[in-house]
Amino acid sequence: MSKNKYKYIVAKMSFEVHLDVSDELNDHLQQYDPFLTVDKTSDVAFLVNVLSTSPSENLKPDIPQIANFDEEGQRMQIYKSDAGEYSILMTLDSDEVGCCLLTINNDFSQAWLRTTGSLQMRVYGFNSAMMMMYAFAGATRHNLLIHSSVVRKNGRGYLFLGKSGTGKSTHSSLWLKYIPDTELLNDDNPVLRFGDDCIPMVYGTPWSGKTPCYRNVEARIGGFVSLNQAPFNKIQRLSILPAYAALLPAVSNMKWERRLNDGINQTINSIISNVPIFRLDCLPDETAARMSYGELTSDIKSE
Repeated sequence: MSKNKYKYIVAKMSFEVHLDVSDELNDHLQQYDPFLTVDKTSDVAFLVNVLSTSPSENLKPDIPQIANFDEEGQRMQIYKSDAGEYSILMTLDSDEVGCCLLTINNDFSQAWLRTTGSLQMRVYGFNSAMMMMYAFAGATRHNLLIHSSVVRKNGRGYLFLGKSGTGKSTHSSLWLKYIPDTELLNDDNPVLRFGDDCIPMVYGTPWSGKTPCYRNVEARIGGFVSLNQAPFNKIQRLSILPAYAALLPAVSNMKWERRLNDGINQTINSIISNVPIFRLDCLPDETAARMSYGELTSDIKSE
């Protein structure tokens, strides 16, 4: 069967998707369109092959399971073969029949995705597979996929960190409302990059959670804010170790894979050595937004 071959560049890292021409997923890739490229010179970090699958096919791997994760109606079961290849089985509580299986070679350069069930299940599996492959391949290339909401003002990107439900999107919306000339760069999964030029950057991606903000834009990182809900507003700058502890949990990856973890640690250390990270205990109000804005931009104002 003939294939549609798509090539994308996100945060200066290229990857490809090969998909059957007749697959209905072709009609649900609009969020990736801003990142399409015809550049044939850049190296491809990874390739994802989407394979045709029988609706009745049993996708459960016949290799040892090493971990599983449940979050907000989503489950991922992770398997690893003796050869070091991973298989990740994805299911949704909302789809009792369908599932998705992502099989990855041992250097994270190629993957095969099989999906069954509803279109919702298949789109979820495709986007999850793309994010995971980007995170794995990016870890050793100074590109980190991070769980964060980020705004841009005057060419600088400001990232808000915290557990799900902490109020990252709310804090971004407060900036948009009360801080003039602020725009949303990404609301859930931007990419951090610390390249050969030693400039910490943040990039938009095709993945932005529940907010459709798929922008192929970039900004120099101005700072991070780790949010904590409180009945008051208070902000303080974190020293190196607390800053590392605030940033690491937000980075997407298999942290038990040493080759990936070493790359993540190197990039995080480079970023926190060059960018301030604050802790903000806060209410979801205008005062909190202005407080974080004032601290994050104080160095810029004094330049």
